[in-house]
Amino acid sequence: MRLFFGERDTPYEEARVVVLPVPYDLSLSFLPGARRGPEAILLASRELEPFLLELEVAPEEVGIYAAEPVPWVAGSAEESHALIREAALTHLRAGKFLVALGGDHSITHPLVQAHREVLGAFSLLHIDAHADLYPKWQGSVYSHASPFYRLLGEGFPLVQVGIRAMDQDSLALARAKGVALFPAHRLHREGLPLREILEALGERVYISLDFDALDPSVMPSVGTPLPGGLSYRQVVDLLEAVFREKEVVGMDFVELSPNGQFHAEMTAAQLVYHAIGLKGLQAGWLEARGL
Repeated sequence: MRLFFGERDTPYEEARVVVLPVPYDLSLSFLPGARRGPEAILLASRELEPFLLELEVAPEEVGIYAAEPVPWVAGSAEESHALIREAALTHLRAGKFLVALGGDHSITHPLVQAHREVLGAFSLLHIDAHADLYPKWQGSVYSHASPFYRLLGEGFPLVQVGIRAMDQDSLALARAKGVALFPAHRLHREGLPLREILEALGERVYISLDFDALDPSVMPSVGTPLPGGLSYRQVVDLLEAVFREKEVVGMDFVELSPNGQFHAEMTAAQLVYHAIGLKGLQAGWLEARGL
């Protein structure tokens, strides 16, 4: 038996939250290795304290089930994305709250499609160093640099936070499509504009977080690290505000690329576990115990 995210062995039927490993990284354009991210996060999660002092809850009490990794087809992004979508649909139709672990950021597109098919309309909160708004990258529409271009074209309202790499065409597209953009340099100069971000989001939100949104001093184990990123505290404060005022319908955490720096894997696991605790509080599955 291998327990993850706590010390409880929760059967699938009783679990409210399913953690779905998606070790697909065929579209990466720089450093490889994100396919090892899900396993690294799950293994690191075994070392976490089950009780979170900040939230005064034990997120494991929601019932967390770690599903089998989604397979992928070597040489076919289209088939691999179809497998991701079908896996997500299976768990969503079973009534589970889905937390996907990537893998590269291209997996967000089939995951979001599956959520909309089962759950209806929602807006997207994209936390990342990169805008990922290229029509295609290196000749592929399935690139990790393109998922939010595709999702914009499919009508999803988009809010982007922490961006610090974006070309002129992507900026023009974002402005033309009404993307609410909160770049990292603004956050560092003015502080985190939580009220403005919340007002830009709809009442229902899907969260997609690329670990390179965090500064490399905090998160060095990513495929495309960039200086000037967010602190762990800024990301947690943002997540807490969103969960406090919105209905979060699903989440993915992507592009951890393990490189021997275990503190990065622990940081990733802690952030995912914290987010599960926030969902538990929002949904009424957990109640803060108080000190």
